[in-house]
This record gives sequence, C-alpha cells and structure tokens, in this order.
Amino acid sequence: MSSPIQCHYAPPGEYMKDHTLLYHDNWWHLYSISGTLGYCHLYNGNEETISWSISRDLINWEFRGHVLHASLRGGEFDRHEVWAPYCIAANNQFYLFYTGIQHPRRPICYEKLGHRHPKVIWEGHKETIGVASSIDLSCWEKTSDRERGVAIPGRDPHVIYEQENNRWLLYSTGSTVNGFCEEYVSQSRDLHNWDFIGVCARFPQDGHEFSTTESMFVLRHPLNGKWILIGNWHYALSDNPLDFTNSKVYRLPDNDSGFASEIIEWQGRWYRSAVLGVMDYWVLGFHAIEWDPDGAFHIKEPSFIKNLFSTS
Repeated sequence: MSSPIQCHYAPPGEYMKDHTLLYHDNWWHLYSISGTLGYCHLYNGNEETISWSISRDLINWEFRGHVLHASLRGGEFDRHEVWAPYCIAANNQFYLFYTGIQHPRRPICYEKLGHRHPKVIWEGHKETIGVASSIDLSCWEKTSDRERGVAIPGRDPHVIYEQENNRWLLYSTGSTVNGFCEEYVSQSRDLHNWDFIGVCARFPQDGHEFSTTESMFVLRHPLNGKWILIGNWHYALSDNPLDFTNSKVYRLPDNDSGFASEIIEWQGRWYRSAVLGVMDYWVLGFHAIEWDPDGAFHIKEPSFIKNLFSTS
C-alpha cells in the first residue's frame, strides 16, 4: 500500500528546505525555499524564490514553477532572499507569510561546496517577516509594507487561529540569549496588521549550531487539548498559546527525524513532514506519527529516505 513515507522529493535541480503544505481542491500544494543543489544559501542566485509543487497523494509531485521572488530592489525588506513560507486559507483567499532577507554582500560562488564554503560577512544581515495574498494559490501579490514588512520581529513565521479569543497568532524565531533560543508571538484580527506581544518560549540551544526555535509549528494536541509548540528537536506544552516560558521543555523522541517540519492529518493518519538526506542535497520526506497523551508524539513509520543523493 502506498504511503507518504515513500516520498523523496525536491523540485528539479533544487534541494528541499523550509516548506509549507496546504490541501485545496483535492490537491496538496507545497511551497518551499528554492535552493540550488550543492550551493549554500549565502551566495548570489540561491534561495531568491519560492518553489511551488502539487500532488494528489503526498508521494508523486509535479513542479509548477516559482511564484514569489526577492525584490532585488534597494531599501526593500526582501531584497536578496525569501525564506520559510507558511500558507493558510482565510477570508476566501490565501495568505503566504515568509521571511525577507537583506545581506550586506553576496559574493559569487563557482564551486559546489555547500555549507563547507567560507561564509560571507553577516554584519548588516537583516530578517523581516512579510506576507503575500492570492485567490488561486498560483498568482501571489505582496501586500505588506515594502520596507517594514508586517513590522514585527523574528523570522520563520507560523500562523494559527485561536478561536477562543477570535485572533490570529504568528510565531517567529527570535534571538539567542545566554544559551537559550527565544520564540516570539504576535497577534492580529485581520492578518495584515500585527501587534507584537513578546517572547513566548525559550528553548535550550543544547550545542546546536542553529537556533532550536527555528521553523516552529504550533497546534492543539489532539489527545490532551493543550497547546503544543514543536521545533526541530524540542517541544513544550501549555494551556496558554501566548506563554510557554514556564513550561518544561522536552526533547523530541527521535532526534534524527529531519528539520523544518510541519504536521498534517491525511486520510485518518498523522504525518510529520521533514527535510531529510545529505546537506545541500536535501529532499522532502514524511514520518507517520502517533500522538502520546502525556507528551508529544512518536514515529510509528519512519521515512524510507536513506541518503538518496551523494555530494560527489
């Protein structure tokens, strides 16, 4: 029997990275950072657009093209790169939240050294959250301020609707302070005008090179009803979606289950998407998961991906 755990996809010539999934009209829509195989995102020509692919079954994907682009204009918040899309349906249309990047300098790179290549200077690097809207999931119009985006701090946006208080909440990756990675939360009534609330969680860095609050995913725990904030390696539970700072932070049970994940329900089963495989040659995979009533979840059926690509 076919299952999403058989998926091993990236758009042609690209690696998979931060992505978002939306089901509409009996199709799955996948939006992802467009990264060129073998190259690091820090260099010109890379991660400057968002790729769009569609699927009926989460296994077989059709690449449809690039739908959102860096502005390449001085003074605009998304001049150089566009990262970490997150798509939702609301108000009879669709919204694509993303991170716009400005770099002080992006040199040309000729060798496929990926993340082994000497890094560019980060001083002056800036990250800003913006939003685009669409009525058909194919044609997107940037609707946030060209210089300020939606005017809240952080990157890697994730947006949910909190029905109890009739508001939208946006979670974003914050700063790292004294060995703890912060997660921010902001609120909105209309998805365009946002008010920053503050730090909602602090996860230990635990020796990771990157922030442990990158690409967070938030939802109601299906079994115990609490809010659960899930990162690449950690999670926390809370009765209040605005505050996980007093909650115990747990490690996820499977530390090698990929990164930049989302959690979806499909045909009566739960899956966690993941970026898997060799660095700079990553692909999309899915783990079948089961929820634990007193914790997060465990992987019931892991992705079958076993280093499908080499860097040679």
